[in-house]
Amino acid sequence: NAGDGVIERIARAHGVTEAQVILRWHIENGTIIIPKSVHADRQRQNLDLFGFVLSSAEHAAIDALDGPTRAGHDPMTFTYA
Repeated sequence: NAGDGVIERIARAHGVTEAQVILRWHIENGTIIIPKSVHADRQRQNLDLFGFVLSSAEHAAIDALDGPTRAGHDPMTFTYA
């Protein structure tokens, strides 16, 4: 399991989904997020991010997941051509 289940444990502690934890982490860090989904249930979950707050320990645990490897393309070098 990626991250040794950190996100899953935090989600379970708050009674929310893992996606909600990640979206909430972004909001609390001041990141602009644009979640999308074609599924009505997920759209509702994406809007329901303000019923919980991450603790400083939870923030630290999520922050510690960051590493030098990126999941997506480097926008400075990727080309769509």
